[in-house]
Amino acid sequence: MAETSLTRKPLRWARWSLLIFLFCGLLRGPAFAAEAPPSGSPEVWTYLNSLEPTKRLEVMEAQARKEGRLTVYGALGIDRADVLISFFNKQYPDMKVDFVRLREPEIVQRVNTEARAKRVGGDVAISSVGWLDLLKDSLGAYEPTSWQDFDSGFVFGSGQDGWTAVAYEVLPSTIAWRTDRVKNEEAPKTLEQIADPKWKGRVGTTSHLPALVSGLNDALGEQSAKNLVDRLAQLDNRLYPSIASLADGLAQGEIDVAWNMGAHRPVRLKFQGAPIDFVMQDPLLGQGITVSVIDGGSNSYAAALFMEVLTRANTLEAIDQAEGGRLFGNNKGTYEIDLAALPRLTIFQPISPERFEELSRSTEEQFLRR
Repeated sequence: MAETSLTRKPLRWARWSLLIFLFCGLLRGPAFAAEAPPSGSPEVWTYLNSLEPTKRLEVMEAQARKEGRLTVYGALGIDRADVLISFFNKQYPDMKVDFVRLREPEIVQRVNTEARAKRVGGDVAISSVGWLDLLKDSLGAYEPTSWQDFDSGFVFGSGQDGWTAVAYEVLPSTIAWRTDRVKNEEAPKTLEQIADPKWKGRVGTTSHLPALVSGLNDALGEQSAKNLVDRLAQLDNRLYPSIASLADGLAQGEIDVAWNMGAHRPVRLKFQGAPIDFVMQDPLLGQGITVSVIDGGSNSYAAALFMEVLTRANTLEAIDQAEGGRLFGNNKGTYEIDLAALPRLTIFQPISPERFEELSRSTEEQFLRR
């Protein structure tokens, strides 16, 4: 039959319908089945938190390899950072990790300043619990797959809160002394004993005094803590900017006794043969060392992957075996120090900016301007 104007129009519509049908089929095909993962935070955190663990790891690894690197801002010694980075690079040797060592106040200043300027240079922040309230507005909201494996006192914020942090380890406080200058039976074992005037001019601690006072308030009550801190401040303490420098001061003989020092440092000094002994401090305080992703960083997937690896039970077990004296809150691991076997432990809590400023002023007057 010859094609006429009456038959031409239905044929044309049939052809268009067939083309539309085929095109829609292509859109439903594998090439268009999955949307591309978001490329920047905070969208990355919401996206990753929504994925089941196996799929999440698959996406993180693929996207992190595309990024190829990350930058960690950390308030810890370079030797310690090397240990953590080495565990990460054992699993991901193709990822380059740059470490920038900063003191706690410097981390707060740098992270927040970069966030305000929208020129974020870091991807991961390793800090401590007491500083979280000063940092949280610049942190991301990634919840690692191990989030539910931790005791509640070791995790802070949430995806819903818009920021997260995990205390991947806690440094329990100790009193340590030089055995060539102080007999073990005479060494102070509690902060009450440290406060004895006979130790004046012979002791030292860190300058992290706001966290100390806040922790003692929680452990003893505000009035008892105030009385104890007043007496400790009368000892002419030598103050050090970090636990590492406090340990060095003790090892070099600058002081005879160090108090409120993380247990990992005297453990290492004893292992190295230094004339050092120590006991867990009474009251027992704990400084939680936290890991968080930084919002707005250039390498969000690599940052989440680093946090993921650092909070796994097998990583924490390896850290524990590499250097003792730490506490861990991931309940799926087995560690040298059993949390349940310790006396009451008070972990330092986040301090609000207003309270932090107040404690900074008061402790400076007590310990520095006497």
